[in-house]
Amino acid sequence: MNKVLDSTYLPFTEDQLLSHFANVKYRGKCVSNKQHLNYYKDSIQKYQQYLAETPDMRGMSLAKMKKPCQIEKDERFWVASCMMTMFYDERRLQMLQKLFIEAFGETPPLTGLSSWRDCLDGDLKLFFETTLPSPASYKAWLRQSLNMRQFIPHVISSAHGKKNLEGPTHVDALLMNLNNGFAVLIEAKVLSDISCQTTFDATRNQMARIIDVMLEENNNLCDPLCKRNPERSLFLLLTPEMFKINPSRRLYGSKFNDYKKNQESIAVDLPHRKSLDWIKIRRRLGWLTWEDFYRTNNNCCSWLVK
Repeated sequence: MNKVLDSTYLPFTEDQLLSHFANVKYRGKCVSNKQHLNYYKDSIQKYQQYLAETPDMRGMSLAKMKKPCQIEKDERFWVASCMMTMFYDERRLQMLQKLFIEAFGETPPLTGLSSWRDCLDGDLKLFFETTLPSPASYKAWLRQSLNMRQFIPHVISSAHGKKNLEGPTHVDALLMNLNNGFAVLIEAKVLSDISCQTTFDATRNQMARIIDVMLEENNNLCDPLCKRNPERSLFLLLTPEMFKINPSRRLYGSKFNDYKKNQESIAVDLPHRKSLDWIKIRRRLGWLTWEDFYRTNNNCCSWLVK
């Protein structure tokens, strides 16, 4: 029997969760990506075992609770549970429209899509732990501009002769419509902040990376990721409400507001992209909270209310 993974943090079966990992290329073929499933199963097993052995955690050492209770603050579980709850709800079209209006405005800031119903009507797919390749234009630019982005001698030496100075970018969740190429790339945070550098580019922040891959075609990826239209793609930041109310307490809050208010700041962080309408691109950036999802659907993030 395909049992529910966890009644609180992931109330779905293994088969349901597995269906939300996109196919990946292995030895030239597109195959099912099962490697992520073990992470969720192992985390749930450790958590449930710890709760059974430690029914009263009051006053316990945080050092002892940190690993077995990781699930309580793990973005992988939060975003999978939240988005799957929304995805499988029969009211998802109405609820997603409401949330996207709150994040991006009444009208989608996208070419050829005049309403959120236009965006969402069709064969909607949801994927987790998706990796999108770093843009070739950025990697070529970085090879030529390395000394402007890195100053540690052994790192610069290591870059010599390498063509690939940045690996693929991790996207926590990707919602996409196979019929029209519409997509939302979701970066989810619980307590963590965005990373603020990569190995060879000391100035490259995680939000800029995701916006960069959002703007790139992925024709060589497995179906259906190759169907995503970069011109019809949005970036959504998903965080606790306390950090949206006080955005300066996290780097992602400061960067997000800077990108929204000053289009030149995006151009500075993506110098390899020329002649783009940054005013239009900044409209494609939205911010929602876990509490927004809960208020829209009380089954989302139910652990927030005790």
